[in-house]
Amino acid sequence: MISFNFVQPGRVVFHRGCVAELGREASKLGSKALLVTGTRFARRSGYLDKLKSSLEECGLSVVVFDRVEPNPSLETVDRGARLAIESRVDLVVGFGGGSPMDAAKGIAVVAKLGGSAADYIYPRIIEEEVLPIVAIPTTTGTGSEVTRYAVLTDTGTRKKVVIVGYPIVPRVALLDPDVADYMPGRLAAGTGFDALSHALEAYMSRRATPISDLFARESVRLIVENLVEAVRGSKEAREAMMYASMLAGVAINHAGTTLVHGLGYYLTTHHDVHHGLANAMLLPYAIEFYARAIGDKLDRLASELGLRGWRGLLEEVVRLEDEVGIPENLSTLGLSEGELGEMVRVAMSYKRNLENGPIVPSPDEVRAIYAKCFKGRSELKTS
Repeated sequence: MISFNFVQPGRVVFHRGCVAELGREASKLGSKALLVTGTRFARRSGYLDKLKSSLEECGLSVVVFDRVEPNPSLETVDRGARLAIESRVDLVVGFGGGSPMDAAKGIAVVAKLGGSAADYIYPRIIEEEVLPIVAIPTTTGTGSEVTRYAVLTDTGTRKKVVIVGYPIVPRVALLDPDVADYMPGRLAAGTGFDALSHALEAYMSRRATPISDLFARESVRLIVENLVEAVRGSKEAREAMMYASMLAGVAINHAGTTLVHGLGYYLTTHHDVHHGLANAMLLPYAIEFYARAIGDKLDRLASELGLRGWRGLLEEVVRLEDEVGIPENLSTLGLSEGELGEMVRVAMSYKRNLENGPIVPSPDEVRAIYAKCFKGRSELKTS
């Protein structure tokens, strides 16, 4: 029996050069914009001036907040919200990878509803109206431009936390593949695996639906076909990857993420490992673990990709990781097996992710997955 709910607010504009349409789109939503971005790329690339000019030419005033760090903290969101309130902006524009877009979402919440970012962390669900958001991704991984999540960092507890709610889905997402041409290959690899993990986790999720699976399967297909060339710098492949990232964002918007994120967060919060790279390290083992419960479903996806069963899908993920230079094991990222106890403790605290899979891992199973990550994925090629 088919049964699901599907809600996807927001409008997506996808074509080369659409960044130039920012002013026209933003003028429909407000008159004074807070432009939220990172500390380097927007300014160095010249896009900051282009964005400001587009907004100002359409009659908007612009305030710039360009202090968003990777894995933005609750404190950064609060600083941005204070600036938004003091400047009396009525619109937030997020330009960058997942970090600036997620920070922009958090700022839109706090600036409109008051208090601090910590007041709105899940399990609270945002249902109130927030400042309208326009999102412009510059990488091909997070899909944040279409999701109801803002992933932030609580630096006090060294944990990832999330603000959740449909009101924070950007009203307009401008996906301009020209912007992705600036990415170095290493970033294209990391963000590409962020998108692939989103697509596969949504597909493996216990909350997956026929519609979320449509988005997930197409995203996986595009990534398998284009990731390597995107890392090598192909503009056409990067365009396909930006589209695939957006599709995966829609998929997790409805199905959520699983143990890949739950176990990967430790790598980021405790060792500053790029989020997409952290996902890549865990993804093959998640496929292997979940195949115990949904092997038939993974077999169907593998068949669509011309692969032999879920094992063929796992081996294809491993092949892609080898080809784009994902490190072999956790030790190469500076982690020590002496940390295993703390890694398991932290991972088990991400119940929202772990309980979203078709099997909920025990602490011993989490330890076993991490142990395999220390041994390295070459073990998967012969098992």
